[in-house]
Amino acid sequence: MQQGKLDEAEADFRRQADIYREVYKGKHYYIGAALANLGGVYMERKQYPRAEQSFREALQIYAQTLLPDHLNVAIARIKLGRALMPQHRYKDAEVESLGGYGILMKQTNPPANWLLNARKDLVEEYGALHQPENAAKFQAELGDAQTKALSATNK
Repeated sequence: MQQGKLDEAEADFRRQADIYREVYKGKHYYIGAALANLGGVYMERKQYPRAEQSFREALQIYAQTLLPDHLNVAIARIKLGRALMPQHRYKDAEVESLGGYGILMKQTNPPANWLLNARKDLVEEYGALHQPENAAKFQAELGDAQTKALSATNK
């Protein structure tokens, strides 16, 4: 997928999901990971409804196999929010982005890139929902994170 070979990536992720379903009888988070990766292919192709479906399926598998505050759940929810935004479903996107963000904030060491993505998405979603005070909160968090990153690199 990173090489832009989306047809091959789609085939590989579908095959992974099928193999994991068979081997684990439909009950393993690996299935969800393969489906989330497949959703990533659809996002690259701008096939947002298909991406949404893959991320929702991944979350269903995660609900059966992982704790609700697992990092994979957070990332899948943020990805789902990203699939909903281009469909102009900002309220639904906000629910997912905020849910994923909340899980990330409970992590001991959350991945900075996903915190950044969630905050940017929430700024966009709240802007579209005409909630400037909420957008400003996450915009401020973005600024704080950039300031911390700069001071860390200058040490």
